[in-house]
Amino acid sequence: MGLDNVDNLDNLDNKWQTVVAAALVGLERQPFTCPTATGKLGQLLAQFSEYSSEQLPEHSSEQLPKQSPKQSPEASLLLTAATLALYRRAGWLPESSLSSQQSDKAALPSDMPRCSVRAVACLQQILRGQYAQCLPEWLTLATSARQRVPELYLPELLDLGRQQRGLRAALLPVLGQRGRWLAQQNPDWSYAAELPTEENWETGSASVRLLYLLELRGPNPDRARALLQATWSQEAASDRAKFLETLRTGLSMADEPFLMEVLNDRSREVRRIAADLLSGLPESRLCQTVADYATRYLTLTTDAQTGQAEPPQCLRVDLPPDLDPVLIRCGIEPKPPKRSANLGEKAWWLLQILGATPLNTWHTHGWHQDITPATLMQLAKHHEWEAVLLEGWALAATRQQNAVWLEALLARWIAKGTVARTVLLPELGLEALLDGLPADRQSAVLTGFLQSGQGGIADSLTIWLLRHSREAWSIDLGEMVLEQLEVHFGDHPAPTNLAWELRSALKEFARFMPVSLTGRAVELQARLSHESAWRQSVEEFLSLLQFRTEMEQSFRAE
Repeated sequence: MGLDNVDNLDNLDNKWQTVVAAALVGLERQPFTCPTATGKLGQLLAQFSEYSSEQLPEHSSEQLPKQSPKQSPEASLLLTAATLALYRRAGWLPESSLSSQQSDKAALPSDMPRCSVRAVACLQQILRGQYAQCLPEWLTLATSARQRVPELYLPELLDLGRQQRGLRAALLPVLGQRGRWLAQQNPDWSYAAELPTEENWETGSASVRLLYLLELRGPNPDRARALLQATWSQEAASDRAKFLETLRTGLSMADEPFLMEVLNDRSREVRRIAADLLSGLPESRLCQTVADYATRYLTLTTDAQTGQAEPPQCLRVDLPPDLDPVLIRCGIEPKPPKRSANLGEKAWWLLQILGATPLNTWHTHGWHQDITPATLMQLAKHHEWEAVLLEGWALAATRQQNAVWLEALLARWIAKGTVARTVLLPELGLEALLDGLPADRQSAVLTGFLQSGQGGIADSLTIWLLRHSREAWSIDLGEMVLEQLEVHFGDHPAPTNLAWELRSALKEFARFMPVSLTGRAVELQARLSHESAWRQSVEEFLSLLQFRTEMEQSFRAE
C-alpha cells in the first residue's frame, strides 16, 4: 500500500481517533460514519461505508446479492479500523523529520556510484562476521575508489558507527547523499547527518560545534582557531578543554600566541592541555623557557680521572632543588602520578622538564653538535637516572614527533629484549614510540629488527612488535616475515605448547601483509605437508590474505 496524499499525519490521526471513539461508545448508541480520505485510501474506505450509517434491514441474515455486497456497520467499523491501523504503520515518520524538503533531497541522485557486485559480496562476508576485522580496510578502499555503500547496507553500517566511534571517520565518506539523508531520520545516527556548517558553530550544541571544529581544523586551521578565539570567553570549562584538543590537528607556530594566552585560563585541565600542545612546538616560548632550565640540570662532562688522553664523555644530572613558579606555569606538575609511586618529586620534575625541552637543545647550548640520540642513549646506560632520562626524552620525542629520536629510543627499548614496555609512565612505552613513527619508518624499524637477529619470529617481543603495527607492512617487511616463517616451520615441524603465541598471531599478520605477496604465501602453504601441525594456522592466515586480495581487486576499475 503506497503512502499517497492523505492530507497529513494529523488528519490521519483524527480519522483514527474517530474510529476509536465510535468503537468505545458502541454502534447501538451512535451510528458509525466511515471517515473519508483522498487518494487510494479514500477509494478503499468508500467500499466500507455504504451501509455504515444505516440500520441493517430487518432480515439482515439474508444473503445479499453478489453483485451488490454490503457490510454491516460493525463490519464497516472493523474494516475501517484495520485499514487505518495498517496505513498508519506503513512507514510514516514524524512530519518534523520527514519534511517535503528532505523527501525531495532523498530523491536526488547520489554524488558517487555504488560499489561493484564483487565489493558488495566482500561486504556481506564482513558484516556476517567472517572477516569483521577487514571492515575499516573495506571502507578505506571504497573511499579511495570514490564509491558508496549500497542502500541495503546503510542501516547496519550506521548502527555499527553508532556503536564504534573509531569507525565513523572511515564510514562517513562512503555513505553518499542517501546515507546522510537516512541518518537524519534516526537520532541514533545523527553523527552521520549533514556535516555542520559555520552557522552551527553559532547556534549548535556543544557536540555539533566540536564536530565542526574537527572538520574545519584539517583544511583551514587558521579559521578554526579564529572561531574558537572569538567565543573562548563564553565557553564552559569542559567545552574549552574539548575544543582546545582539536588544535592537535595541524598544530603549528601559528597557534602559539593563542596557546600562550590560554596558559592563564581558570581551568587547570585547560592549562594542562595548552602546555602539552606548546611542548610539541620546539620553537614556542614555553619550550625555550623550559630548555634554559633543562641545560642547568643535565650537562655533558668528561671524566678526567680515567687517565686517558681523551677522557670519555659522561652525563651529569643535577635534580632541580625546587620547582620554580615559572615552570609551574609551563605545565610542570608538582606531584608525580600515583601510578608512579617509585618516582620522587624532584626526579618527576626533571622528567617533565626534559619532556618539554626541544630535542635539538642537545645539539647546541655547549653540547657537541655531532652528538647523536644513539650516543646519548649509550651515555645514559647504567646511569643512576637512566629511566628518568629515557622517559623524559621519550615524552619529548612523542610530543614533537621527532622520528630520529623515536627510532633511537625504540632501539634502546628493544635492546632490552623484553615485552615489558614501561618503566615509569605507562603512556611512554614501546607502543607509543612505535605509533609515533610514520608508516614507512615503522616498517623500516621492524625490518631492521628482524634482520639483526635480536629475536626470532616466534619470540614474544617479535610477535608483539609485529602485532602492534599501525599500518600495512612494506614489501620488504612482508617478505622478511614470510622468509622467517618458512625457516621456522622447517626447523620446528611439530610446534611445542610454547608456539601457541605464534599460531594465534598468524591470522593477525595477514591483516598487515601486502596483498601483492599473496602468491608468495601460497607457496609457503604448499611447502607444508598435509600432516604439518602448522597447516591449519597457515590456512587461516592465507584465507584472510586471499580475502583481502579479492577485496582490493573488487574496487579496481572494471
